[in-house]
Amino acid sequence: MQDHFEGARLKDILNFAELEKLFKSYSLTSGLDVALYDVDGREQLCVRKDACVCNFIKDSAVCSGKIVYSGKKAEELAAPYIYETACGLVMCITAVTFGEETVGFITTGPVILWERDDFFEGEFCKNCLSLGVDLKKSGFDFSSIRQIDCETMTSSAKMLAVMVGYMVDEEQRYVKKRLEIAKLLRQGGEKAREPRGQIGKYPIETEKTLIACVQLGEGNEARSILNDFLGEIFLYAGGDLEIIKAKLYEFTAFLSRTAVEAGAKLESLTNIVKKTASLMLENVDYNDLCLKTVEILDDYIDVVYACRGKRSASKHMAAAMRYIHENYEKEITLDALAKNVYVSAYYLSHLFREETGTTFSDYLSKVRIEKSKTFLKEGMSVEDAAYKSGFNDGNYFIRIFKKYVGITPAKYKKTSVE
Repeated sequence: MQDHFEGARLKDILNFAELEKLFKSYSLTSGLDVALYDVDGREQLCVRKDACVCNFIKDSAVCSGKIVYSGKKAEELAAPYIYETACGLVMCITAVTFGEETVGFITTGPVILWERDDFFEGEFCKNCLSLGVDLKKSGFDFSSIRQIDCETMTSSAKMLAVMVGYMVDEEQRYVKKRLEIAKLLRQGGEKAREPRGQIGKYPIETEKTLIACVQLGEGNEARSILNDFLGEIFLYAGGDLEIIKAKLYEFTAFLSRTAVEAGAKLESLTNIVKKTASLMLENVDYNDLCLKTVEILDDYIDVVYACRGKRSASKHMAAAMRYIHENYEKEITLDALAKNVYVSAYYLSHLFREETGTTFSDYLSKVRIEKSKTFLKEGMSVEDAAYKSGFNDGNYFIRIFKKYVGITPAKYKKTSVE
């Protein structure tokens, strides 16, 4: 893995709210205390009983050293490692790893793995006293120290390692996206401070290509293009968060319609639409907007890919759909399109019916109508919106618009602008 997390705080790369829930569930199930430490042995998060000896021994350099040493052993073994603490109890530790880099350690315990004898309490107090803590004066409850067997300790630690591993895998995906967005911000930071008028126009061509990729289920290409698209949006808006929100929200709405056109069932899009709504929340910053957009794009690609997987997707059909999305404003006939993708007009007409459930003419009209709706929302005149979306006849445009949308372009513009 090429991404580096050195110097980053654990709170920046792990979801502490979710991790705390996991810790509480683990502690409730196993009866053991659990804590997270950074690579220097400093405690970051814990779920433990009030009577735990760790609450009495805080910020001990000896304890931190033990944690770091034992954590590195766990890293070398790629498995939980059981070790003796500075106060003479037993802990189990596992390394938290992102890719090939260890970013912290998780401990469970402390416990004893043997029968208590008459000397245990005295030796335990002596060990703690050497760490600067007088347990007898502190009123420590010695019965709070749990005794378990080695097998139970190991099993509990393995269970914790599996749960944390799963969570880390999810977080690693999230952090990777954050790093990509941070790179975009660094690249576009200087230009973003320029006045908006000097930056350029909305990246409509990039958007066209992106939407075409989603409709074709081409995930890898779509994700690579999205990075450029997000950077261009940032520059277009001049860093204005409200403009960025509005444009990304509009873009995700296009993705939803694209998925439906590709055959996705509306019920399969419910959760994605909920994510889309979160783009407009007041407390969302640019990083969050980009991360959410990446997630939404991934979700739509997955849905479209699943839909196309149920049909025998045709490379000729894919090329035809891409051409329409990238050239909708031009005159496109079935014959010309068929020649462009090297098949007969008859065969291409058959592919449209088979893979989209509609005719070539209907599909082209739907794409153009969706584009015209965007232009109308931006305040463009009905005549200009018709021309720019590929309709040369204004009356025909009004008739087709009403057929698909249910109202006239003028009324749609009025309600959208208001």
